[in-house]
This record gives sequence, C-alpha cells and structure tokens, in this order.
Amino acid sequence: MTPDIRLVSDSELGSFSWRWPETIEHFERGYAALVRFKGREFRIRHGIGRRTVYGRPRLHSVTWVENRPTVEGVEADDFARSQSLLSLIKVTKRHLRPTDPLPPEYSGFTVGVMSEEAPGRYSPRSLAVKIRLDDIEGWSRHALLCSAAWGRLRSERRPRSSLPATTAPGPGPEKIPARSDGHAVAAALLRHRPKFEPGSTGNTPDFTPNAEANELVRTDRFAFLTAVLFDQGVPAERAWTAPYLLRQRMGHLEPARIAGDPEGVRRAIQMQPKLHRYITKMPRWLVGAARKVEQDYHGNAHAIWSDRPSAVELQRRLSEFHGIGQKKAAMAVEILSRALGVPIDGMAGSDVAVDVHVRRVFLRSRIADRDDRDHMITAARKLHPSRPGALDFPAWDVGRNWCHAGAPDCGHCPLTHVCPKDIERAAGVTSA
Repeated sequence: MTPDIRLVSDSELGSFSWRWPETIEHFERGYAALVRFKGREFRIRHGIGRRTVYGRPRLHSVTWVENRPTVEGVEADDFARSQSLLSLIKVTKRHLRPTDPLPPEYSGFTVGVMSEEAPGRYSPRSLAVKIRLDDIEGWSRHALLCSAAWGRLRSERRPRSSLPATTAPGPGPEKIPARSDGHAVAAALLRHRPKFEPGSTGNTPDFTPNAEANELVRTDRFAFLTAVLFDQGVPAERAWTAPYLLRQRMGHLEPARIAGDPEGVRRAIQMQPKLHRYITKMPRWLVGAARKVEQDYHGNAHAIWSDRPSAVELQRRLSEFHGIGQKKAAMAVEILSRALGVPIDGMAGSDVAVDVHVRRVFLRSRIADRDDRDHMITAARKLHPSRPGALDFPAWDVGRNWCHAGAPDCGHCPLTHVCPKDIERAAGVTSA
C-alpha cells in the first residue's frame, strides 16, 4: 500500500551552498516544501547543482529532510529527453539489485538500473528511481520513504514557520549574485527600515499585539527597562507584554516597591502562566534593576537617558544593569531613538544587537565571514559608519519573518535580489 504523502506547500529557492565534511557544494537553485506524512509535517529542501559523477560532469541533486541530507540524484544519460535524475533506492543496508522485489511503496515511481541509465565508472548495477529534476513532490516522497525505512523520523514534532505561497516563486539563479556585495545588502536593509519608523504608516510603534501593553512600555520608562530585561530567551512579544502583566499581578510597577519586595516579585513572575522561562534569574535581575534606579537615578528610570547622552554612553549605562549585555543594550538604544523619539547624540556610536536573527542574516548574506559578535559589530560599523545600529532592526525583522532557521522564504525576502543566499553558513546558529 502506498503511504499517504501530501505536498502542503512549496516554493523555489535561489542558489545556496552546503558544507560537507571535506568540501562545500554549490547548488544553483532548488525548492523548499512542507510535506505531510503519517500525520506529521516535514520540511523538505531539494537542491540542484552540478558535479562530476560516474565519470563525467552531471547535474546532481540532494534532498534534505528536516535539514538532514537524505537522497542524492544524478543526471540520467537521456536527460535531454526525460529531464530526469536517478536516485538509488536505499530501504535496506544494501542497494537493491535488479532481481530484488520492488518495495510496494515505490510502485508509483519509474524505476530503472543505475548502471544502464547512467553508465560510467563506479555506477552500480542497482535499482534507482527516475524523477524529473523539478518534481518536488516526487523527491519529497522518495526522501521521506528512505528516512522512514532507516528510522530517522522518530523525533517529536516541532513547531515551524510556514513556507511561502506556491504562487510566488523566488528568482532564478541568474538573479542571484555569485559574490556578496555587503554595501548592496546594507542598502537593502536600510530601504526596509523606514517601515518601522514612527509615523511611517501613521501609527505609533507597536511592540506586542496588546494595545495596553504597548502604551505602558511607550510611556513608563521603568516598564521599558523591565521589557529590555525580559527580552531574552523568549519571543519578543512575550517579553514586551511582561511589564503589563507584572503590573497586573503586583498592582504597581514602582521601582522603590519592587526593590523592597524580592519575594513578591519572584511570586509574580513564577505565577502560572509564568512570565518568563528564567524564573530564578529574572526576579533577581528585576529587583537589582529597581535598586539601581533608586540608588543611581533617584527612582526615575527616565534619568538614564534624559540628559541626551551619546549612543556609546547610553549603551554603557544600560550595560551596568545585571541582565543587560551588549545585545540588549544596543537594541534598547536603537528602540529609544528610532521608535520612541528619545534624543540621543552620536548615533555613529550605536551598534547592532547580535542576536540569533541578526547573526543568521549577516552570515547568509555574507555581511559577516564568521559567527562572532565583535566581527559582526565591526562589519556593521564599516558598512554604515554614520549609524551602524540602523542595520539592527531590519536585519532582525528579515531574520524573523523570512530568513528562517529551517526553510528560508527567499522568494519574498526584501534582500532576495542582493543576497547570495549562502544558507548553510548559518547552520550552526542557535539562540545560545
């Protein structure tokens, strides 16, 4: 019986690369798909490139299941007529021979013998499926069947971002730059930035879907500081809603009272549903911030930035709060200036907040050569010296909404025509 495998959505990809243990393989184009199999959804990526196989240069493909390379395809000798690639059937620990029975789940495929369809040095006399190079449904089915046969689909289901609509394919490889132009990528990010400026759409900036929570962090400076503290290891919307929920639970958001009530703060944060995943550190950071505001700023968080400090000085002041490092401090400086209109001098001293989304975009667009915080900060300073931090929010937005960790939505991304789409350079990027 043929398993129920259904293509949910798919999209075209531009060029990308994959790092094998001993080399890097470049794929001129490809496809991303979301496929339902045995009641679960799996991310599939199918890349099409060219390399020497069986004695001559041939079209070569790799199909990934959940970012794991699973099956390969090689150009058939009759490609000019069939437009097909061949892929060995690997449902056992050895290749299936022509005399072996064909597994019933492969009954719907065209099946041939590799050494006859793609003769050459080392070409095995083994059964292979023959699939059109652009048949993403066929390649997904083949890859999932192999994964299932080898017991690789046992992990728990994980939430995922949706793939782009099938009606809006990405650009062809001729539109993808072979090398990165960092200045072109930076310019595209800056063109994307105005949509987040106050008044660009006639609305005040929103941090969460909750209007009252937005109003609180816009008008209460200690609430803003609290949101910055909470913005770690949780979705941004959850972090920026936390001050509003904390005020509801405690009945106030006054630094003096918070500084004197560490047990009450702890209970409020740990109350179900918990306000944060860090139920030990977060109360300690918040109480510490309230005490510092009381001692150093006379109980007024607004005094942290009310004297029009430079970006460098303001980032230094914020970094003095336990729980606020470079990433949060740089983010807060940009939000205060860009979204809340706080006067800050010397924005040439601003920096990008090197979080997981910014890191992914900087690596895949080749703005940065390596996953290193200081290197990425330096790269932003060189590309936009008048205000390096201006690259931060658009890069974060691109990383969150298009440049996903799994299957990126390159076709819709604002950077698509300038980004080299070096997808695998960010394979090791995590939120840690």
